[in-house]
Amino acid sequence: MRSAFFSVLCLLLTGALSGVWQPVEAQGPQELAGGWIVTSWTAPDGAVNSSPQRGLFLFTATGQYSMMYVPGSGPRPRYEGETQTDAETLAAYGSLIANSGRYTVEGNTIVYEAFVAKDPNYMGDWNIQEQGNAVTMTYGIEDGTLTLKWGEGSRSAGMTATLRRPGQPQGQQR
Repeated sequence: MRSAFFSVLCLLLTGALSGVWQPVEAQGPQELAGGWIVTSWTAPDGAVNSSPQRGLFLFTATGQYSMMYVPGSGPRPRYEGETQTDAETLAAYGSLIANSGRYTVEGNTIVYEAFVAKDPNYMGDWNIQEQGNAVTMTYGIEDGTLTLKWGEGSRSAGMTATLRRPGQPQGQQR
């Protein structure tokens, strides 16, 4: 079961980086390109989770992205025995957000579209000609910290993620 999980993760990242769709015209700014890890989440009501579970966001300079994160502050449920029950599997996989695809940047706005996603309904809305499953968020980068805020109409509307480069203490540029 665990090897199947890692196979799916590899497929998500491969799909995001392989460029299996039309080339993206507008590409992300160089300062956005690369990997970012989640350091905090802020809910629309202002509540801050400064001890988030793991999250990794990747943006390429050529317009592909991948995001994987565990919402909440509690650890993901672990399997108890050699064989996982259906309930354990559901709890484990339900505690992960994962999608990859293409993105564009205009000003301080990122529009991303999932080519592949853990959520089959979100993935099913993909349309190569249109932005069928497009999600909008604003971003800012200051002192090596990336801030992403999801716009209206998305499942994460009003949520804000604060991220930093892997291996970099917060507040330092790479």
